[in-house]
Amino acid sequence: MNDTLLIFLSFGFFIMVLGILAAVGFLVYAIMEIRRVAVVLEEFLKRTEANTSPVLAETEQTMRSIRKISDDVGSVTDNVKDISDAARELAVNLRALGFLANAAGSGVTTMVSGVKAGITAAFFTMIKEIKERRTHHEK
Repeated sequence: MNDTLLIFLSFGFFIMVLGILAAVGFLVYAIMEIRRVAVVLEEFLKRTEANTSPVLAETEQTMRSIRKISDDVGSVTDNVKDISDAARELAVNLRALGFLANAAGSGVTTMVSGVKAGITAAFFTMIKEIKERRTHHEK
């Protein structure tokens, strides 16, 4: 009976050693596969980073351009408002000038011509200032 037990235990030990060797072999194989996957993943991340860096730089440049365009639109809007106000004032002044011209005779006509020249000079001065302000905004 002792011999049978010894044979049975030896056989069990042999199966256990085979199981442990199989498990160690599987773990070695798994570790090697994990390393291979890690290398592939690292290469993928490097390629992805190399591809996204130019895209991010281009996006940043686009955002700067959009910001500059929106600033320019604001400046143009201000200039259009100034021109609109100037045109409104000019219309009022011309209307007043028309009333003066109709109401007055030849003596007043000389004065009206002077007022008209003054209004014209003021209008051109205002346009010049608007252009200078626009040039100042663009810088």
